[in-house]
Amino acid sequence: MKKCVILFLAFMTILPSAYSQKKKAAAKKKKAKEEVVVEDPRIQQMLVATQKIMFIDSMVVDKRNFVSRIPLSADAGLLEQTDLLGQFTNELKDHRLSAYFDKKDSAIHISQSDYIANQWTTPVRVGGISASSANFPFLMPDGVTLYFGQQGEQSIGGYDIFVTRYDAESGSFLKAENIGMPFSSTANDYLYAIDEVNNLGYFVTDRRQPAGKVCIYVFVPNDTRKNYQSEAYSDAQLRALADISRIADTWTDKTTRQQALARLNEVKSKTTQAKQNVKQTSELDNLRHQASVLEKALLLARNYYARASESERQTLSHEILKSEKELETLQLEIRRVEKETHNAQYKN
Repeated sequence: MKKCVILFLAFMTILPSAYSQKKKAAAKKKKAKEEVVVEDPRIQQMLVATQKIMFIDSMVVDKRNFVSRIPLSADAGLLEQTDLLGQFTNELKDHRLSAYFDKKDSAIHISQSDYIANQWTTPVRVGGISASSANFPFLMPDGVTLYFGQQGEQSIGGYDIFVTRYDAESGSFLKAENIGMPFSSTANDYLYAIDEVNNLGYFVTDRRQPAGKVCIYVFVPNDTRKNYQSEAYSDAQLRALADISRIADTWTDKTTRQQALARLNEVKSKTTQAKQNVKQTSELDNLRHQASVLEKALLLARNYYARASESERQTLSHEILKSEKELETLQLEIRRVEKETHNAQYKN
């Protein structure tokens, strides 16, 4: 009898444990089933139409000033960024597209303005673009083709890259279209810009990047759209190409890549030099201003010296000599910077 009691107690101890394990297993299975995510059918549609693009280089930069790291030539226009809002000014510097936050609908929109009579006209929201948030505009030199990043019902992730064209008859842009993979993804794809002069493209995305960072991809634009032959690739291979998992996988032509890299290095060098010239010009203006102020102060001190008292003359004499030495040093520095600026401009 005692033995039976012991066996019964042991059974009662095991039973709850087995039941608990079974319950946990069932809950785990249910949770796994609930976590199954159904893929957006548009992803598969975009996947089979993935553009065949050669990406020649990439770099990870801070999200809040990534535009400053894009060496876009002056002939392609000017890209600027204020925090997370983009702005584009055309190469003629008479037309501007700017992203702005509208408190009325808590969305980002794009406005346009023109430079007329030495001033910018009042910005007007661009017509034809949907109400979803749109940012980082880039207008091609044809003045018709507009690329921008947009998030909303038409995107498959956060921001996707869209393109639209200006219709002169309606005075508005046509309905924008998602340009598809590899430039659109389930991550945030912000900017698409083409430098026709150097035959280089720039694409900015935060896919696979930590918070606060984005990746700038440099690619070779195609004259006409070329897609991968989807039937020649496995699903995994096509997804890797669409997601730009490895830019080396796109290097199908070694010569084309080397030539593009040479163009990229050249435009980087020119951009760096241009920034240096601006810096030197600013420095030169500042030095010239200092010299002008000091010359005026010296003139006033010398004029006052003639009618000053003996004690005042002693103080003035010391200050005048000191200021003359400072002016001489400034003039030498001005000549040095002028020479550097001239040499840099002559070199270019």
